[in-house]
Amino acid sequence: MTGRLARAAPYALLLAVAGALYAAALRIEYIGPAERIGPDFWPRAILGLLAAVCVYEIAKSFLAAGARSTGGMLQHFLDQASAGGEGEAAPPPSFARLALAVAATLGYVLLVPVLGFFLATAAYLASFIALGGYRRWGVVAACALGGSLATVVVFMKVVYVSLPLGMGPFRLLSIGLLQALGVR
Repeated sequence: MTGRLARAAPYALLLAVAGALYAAALRIEYIGPAERIGPDFWPRAILGLLAAVCVYEIAKSFLAAGARSTGGMLQHFLDQASAGGEGEAAPPPSFARLALAVAATLGYVLLVPVLGFFLATAAYLASFIALGGYRRWGVVAACALGGSLATVVVFMKVVYVSLPLGMGPFRLLSIGLLQALGVR
């Protein structure tokens, strides 16, 4: 029984924190257009999902058939990865790749105002995929452009966040993309 309590304790603590933060989020007041969600929606939604996951994990820790359960899905993947799993061995850590990833992140921050969110994000995603060692360039381009487009759609049409459009011809490209997506 103490093992089950030990497995449930972090989730219970996180559930309590989520409850306290949710109570604080209930104090967010917003009066705006009825057809748009306000700034109060996302904190409440995320905290509600966090609470649901915590309740699930607490219940799982007490109701699991095997008292010797060692963790959740993440722990399973970590155990499988450390056991070698299928495929090739992971490459050794590389300081040069780390430095390039940091440089790509700094470049992204500096280039977003110039290139606009869509192009800068596509370039950033492509650079990270390439730094990870993936070399099928058609797939890299499709993932980078698709990921950037999906992010634009989520931010502009779901969350209603304004994104940098860029300067000069990059601004025109961003405006054309937003018009194609139906964003005003």
